[in-house]
Amino acid sequence: MSTVLLVTAGCGGDPRGVPDDDPPSSAPPGAVAPEPKRFDPPAKFLNSGQTLAVAPRRGGSLGKPEVAAVFVGATLVYVDESSLAGRDLATGDERWVTPMPGVTSAESTQIATPALFEGRVYAAAAITVPTGPRVTSHRAISLVAVDPVTGNEIWTATIEVLPGDPVRDVRLVGVTADSIVLDTSTTTYVVDPQTRKTRWKTQFFEPTVVDGTVVAGQLGEDATETKTRTVGLRLTDGVQLWSSPVAAQQGRSFPLGPGLMAVQGREFSSTEPFFDFLDPATGQSRYPGDSDDLSAYQDCWFDSRTLVVCGASGTRTIAVGYNWSDLTEIWELPVGERAAPRVTAAWHGAVYGVLAGKPVILDGRTGAVRNAAAGAAPELVNEYAGVTAESGSLTLFPAIA
Repeated sequence: MSTVLLVTAGCGGDPRGVPDDDPPSSAPPGAVAPEPKRFDPPAKFLNSGQTLAVAPRRGGSLGKPEVAAVFVGATLVYVDESSLAGRDLATGDERWVTPMPGVTSAESTQIATPALFEGRVYAAAAITVPTGPRVTSHRAISLVAVDPVTGNEIWTATIEVLPGDPVRDVRLVGVTADSIVLDTSTTTYVVDPQTRKTRWKTQFFEPTVVDGTVVAGQLGEDATETKTRTVGLRLTDGVQLWSSPVAAQQGRSFPLGPGLMAVQGREFSSTEPFFDFLDPATGQSRYPGDSDDLSAYQDCWFDSRTLVVCGASGTRTIAVGYNWSDLTEIWELPVGERAAPRVTAAWHGAVYGVLAGKPVILDGRTGAVRNAAAGAAPELVNEYAGVTAESGSLTLFPAIA
């Protein structure tokens, strides 16, 4: 089954399920649309980026700015306040703007980071359904599928929620051919994309990985979710397939490509840090060594091909490269006089990050510096451009080499 995997942590973008041909430009009839140059992977970006929108912050003003965007060939689809927008990566021009159904600019809400699946872009947002002849005003989820070429709505739906769910925020966790996984921080809703009806729902669960027939994440023992276990639930009916033996506090998980996820946090009883690579279908560890050796990691990135890069920053900055297929280590930084960058993304054999305050690009197979003056340290990358949100604004940096 084809699946789109979404990340709460940083991951390189890979437009799976998108035709090789780029969508046509919105240039006037008779005009020849410019063909953007492809760099696979980019080795340098323009130093000055194009500011597109305010980057949303999940959890309020203190939250980390999100790259609420997805690449669709030579188009960037991104969240712009109460709308979705499509940006032409060849010209930098806006192709289309589509208001999110039910969302107004005056409403204190945000559109979830969009997802791409089989040529369609999906988006979700918290809304208030106004009072009508048969209903009183209440919170709900707005869900839409759009054509990334034109921005036209393919379908829209209003997903009703449990009574008392405040729906302050919505995450669009993942999309498959038969399931759309949504989360409101209090309740998870799994929606059938054909009927646009909720198939099942569960509380105290923070889903983060949608892989094949499983949705995995952190399941809390109560509403406070201070004590959690990593679990895998069956997408068709929500039945629990597996659970981690160790309870965690501050546990989190994230996808690393088909058949692989990572779990990071602190053991509930000892508060010792832990990290491991798991199979989302079974919950079994995929790491061939001692998982205690991974405990310093904070995040990992899949390059959408053959590489996983893990790292941490703060007291000690580290970066380590692994073969994605068997998780054997292929390089590690720092080593000797070579320092490790703060990694921001990995894509198609390149590692992007910041070293000594400057954007750099590493060779993903060796860890060697490929470009010490990269122009930008993107969090989302494809063959045309990189996107960041670190400054609080969604900023586009075209690739130039």
